[in-house]
Amino acid sequence: MAKNNSRETFRKVITSDELIAQINTENIKLMERFLKNFATKRSPKSVVVYRSNLNIFFVWNLLYNDNIHFTEIKKYHLMDFFDFGVTELQWSPNRYAMMHSTLSSFSTFIETFFDEKYESFRNLLPKIEKLPKDVVRKKSVFTKEELDKLMDWLGEIDKPQEQCLLAIMMASGARASELVRFTTTMIDENHTAFEGLFLETTEEMQVKGRGTQGKKILRYIIKDLFLPYYKKWLPIREKIMKENGKEHDYIFIRSDGEPAQVTTTRGWIEKWDTVLDKHLYFHSIRHFWTTYLLSLGLEKEFVQELQDWSSDTLVNLYNDATMKDRKWKNLDKLAQAMEQEK
Repeated sequence: MAKNNSRETFRKVITSDELIAQINTENIKLMERFLKNFATKRSPKSVVVYRSNLNIFFVWNLLYNDNIHFTEIKKYHLMDFFDFGVTELQWSPNRYAMMHSTLSSFSTFIETFFDEKYESFRNLLPKIEKLPKDVVRKKSVFTKEELDKLMDWLGEIDKPQEQCLLAIMMASGARASELVRFTTTMIDENHTAFEGLFLETTEEMQVKGRGTQGKKILRYIIKDLFLPYYKKWLPIREKIMKENGKEHDYIFIRSDGEPAQVTTTRGWIEKWDTVLDKHLYFHSIRHFWTTYLLSLGLEKEFVQELQDWSSDTLVNLYNDATMKDRKWKNLDKLAQAMEQEK
């Protein structure tokens, strides 16, 4: 099979001047102090590389981690960032190691020179394992046909709740932490938007965003992708709840009727890999949702508004369509020219 050269030369940009301008000003101050000191010991080229790496981290922190101060970063935040770099930005082990070194040097600088101001801060990068040289986790890109086959398999093994989970993942593009916060009171099949094609939640949901509390937005769910599986799951859910004497309105539950946690749903999707030829993770379906809507011809601005993204940077980031996947409306002109050559 011929290699897809566009994958071999993959490059996705997360930063922009607009997003860099929104980075937490205290983080910018620390970064500039670090780079000023770093420049006294390293070449100008190295300073440029380190600045670029720090911009990537802090834009990720802005988009995915509430733009928190660097000294508040925890190990699991760093784990999320490096997982993002490997799965979404497709870093090689060398690129991974360079980012690891940049953040470690930055952390050591803060620990050494700002110890009186940030007494409890420690360099956490030694806790983050580097990638082995011969291991690169490939990004998973799913088509609707592949996910439909997975849905059918879940039906065959009688997993209606997992079908409902996959359906809302495909239909909403919601994050893992948001999926378990959907409730039955949020879903009303008559509460629709955009010519009845989307269910609009009856109340806002808290999602990640700027500030420590994040932000609240209405969620939009592609009605026909989700509703059949939701209706199938609902009576089974009610039976489990009644048998266990539980009363709450979370859609997804454990076998004892308690609300499902992210770890619960993560355990479900880990089993789905057994029938797939590639690894499925929550963000891969968020990519599917974006790519699917764009492939149908929906405007980039509309997709951005559905997720309440502050810019179209995330639309570009989540769009997995390659140049060959896009529909080029003027190709008929080339076809006509070639016809005339005959």
